[in-house]
Amino acid sequence: MTAPTENLPTADARRRVGEENLWRVVGTVWAGRRLVVVLTTLAAVISVVLSLMMPNWYRASARVLMPEGGSGLSSALLRNLPSAASALLGGGGGGDYMRYLSILTSRSVMAAAVDSFDLVKVYEREGSRAPFDDSIDDLRDNAAFEIDLEYQFLSISVSDKDPERAAAMANFFVRRLNETNARLARQTAASYRAYVEKRYHESLGAMDSLLASLQGFQQQYGIYDLPAQTESFFRQVAEMRGQALQAEIQADVARSRLGEENPNVANLSELARVANEKYEAALRGSERLMPVAQDEVPSVARTYAELEMQRQIQVAILEILGPMYEQARLQEEKESEAVQVIDYAVKPALKARPKRSIIVILTTFSVFLLSIAYLVVSSWVRRNGVHLFSRLQRAAADASRS
Repeated sequence: MTAPTENLPTADARRRVGEENLWRVVGTVWAGRRLVVVLTTLAAVISVVLSLMMPNWYRASARVLMPEGGSGLSSALLRNLPSAASALLGGGGGGDYMRYLSILTSRSVMAAAVDSFDLVKVYEREGSRAPFDDSIDDLRDNAAFEIDLEYQFLSISVSDKDPERAAAMANFFVRRLNETNARLARQTAASYRAYVEKRYHESLGAMDSLLASLQGFQQQYGIYDLPAQTESFFRQVAEMRGQALQAEIQADVARSRLGEENPNVANLSELARVANEKYEAALRGSERLMPVAQDEVPSVARTYAELEMQRQIQVAILEILGPMYEQARLQEEKESEAVQVIDYAVKPALKARPKRSIIVILTTFSVFLLSIAYLVVSSWVRRNGVHLFSRLQRAAADASRS
């Protein structure tokens, strides 16, 4: 079954009810128009008076850039390295704005500003429980450090009641940024220089020890350049073997033609014997060009290869550490500015706040709306207060019985 629709309000009925409610609200506001006008006018006058009593605040700003190519220690140290070493160690530029924001917002910098400009007195914090800390908090509220990502600059702004002091404080932050960064950079450079210096001298010591081992190896085996000596030795041994073979052939030919008792045959046989002895002696390591027996050559070659490999490694390490050490020494003595100042802060000619016109307009408009809301709500309560109160009583009684 469908519900009956005779008692449901039609669209015209709902429209008439809405119009009646609207006119009732308009009538209520019209009836209380004097109260609205009085409250709005009073709010406008009071807001004007209070805004005029507010002190003027001035905002001074300095604009700075990072040094080109970055100001980090790693960039400075890796800049003059060989290309392979620089790429391996990640040499690169680019300023780190977060480092400078950390410096500017640090307690030490804020405390220095409070001391330098006597901000405890300026901010009237003498009577507070923690005058110095409260002054630091006030300064944090009045200072702004903003990074413009589009144009890549750092803005340092300070607001103060005195325009000259606002500009002086902004420039103070720029100076303190450079001083603190230089001090931290020197400390970092000193630590880095000490580490690189230690590692550099360790590598020098390792190279000296390796050269001593290589010298002992050379003195023991007489090998100074194994590849070159081996090639020359093999060529010389081949020549020796060829000479011995030639002498043997000549002796055999002479023996077959002249007989065993012939003096020339005896001489040729002696030459062949001497040539073979020299060849065998060379193979046993008696040859000065390769004074190592053939059965010892593999172990000697391995020892030589290990020593040569360690020498090449130490040479490569020193090629990296040498420039790094010299650059670290220079960087430790260098005092460079952290930022490049585009604009120093100057005394502002116009106030930054308060925006008196906005204060007056917002206050007046807010009181106007609140007074209308008061009239509407109070009228509704007068019409429906008794019914609302009786319903609340019934609801409370039902709740107590349940």
